Amino acid sequence: MFSPPDPERALADLGDKVVQAFIDSVDASRTDLDDFRAWRPGWFSMFSSRFLANFIHERLWAGMVIRLDGAPGIHIHDKEPRRELHVGTTYAIRLKRHWPGRRISTYPTGSALAFWANASTLPTLESVSLALGYEWNGAERRIGDPVLSYRDAIDKPRWQIRLGAAGGGTSAISWTPVDPQLPEFDLSQVVEEVDPTSDGDR
Repeated sequence: MFSPPDPERALADLGDKVVQAFIDSVDASRTDLDDFRAWRPGWFSMFSSRFLANFIHERLWAGMVIRLDGAPGIHIHDKEPRRELHVGTTYAIRLKRHWPGRRISTYPTGSALAFWANASTLPTLESVSLALGYEWNGAERRIGDPVLSYRDAIDKPRWQIRLGAAGGGTSAISWTPVDPQLPEFDLSQVVEEVDPTSDGDR
């Protein structure tokens, strides 16, 4: 019988190498975005929300590939329009921007709906889809904390956690739950466009 993972189990199954690679990739992508902003502030102010999402995704994906390519138990699927990381035989991960209220956006293709449904087709074959991403501040156009979420559907998150390094000089990964009651109203989403050619990896 399929048992959905809780945050502790998911983090343990993914392993510190994958989680730390993601935290480092988000940090590097944040720096890249800030560098771009400083290099051409006039350009940056005119960029669409879609362009910024694609730019961040490219930098984040590149960071994960550089850090995890060739790692045991990791399979990198990079064939447009689908980009996924597979950890072991259980976890499939897509990189997603997370809006306030634990929301993600995707064009509702059949494959995207099936991916986020998290319904195993065989009782003995557990398949878990996760969203690794970052909290997005649309008003300031800035990357927030790294996050991991699990959902029953695109718009039905069961849990979401923030990821970070533990304090005290240790190398352990820390996490905190994201309150599901965060404000749902965000004017920056009004101008968000969804690319109909995407299979849901932004």
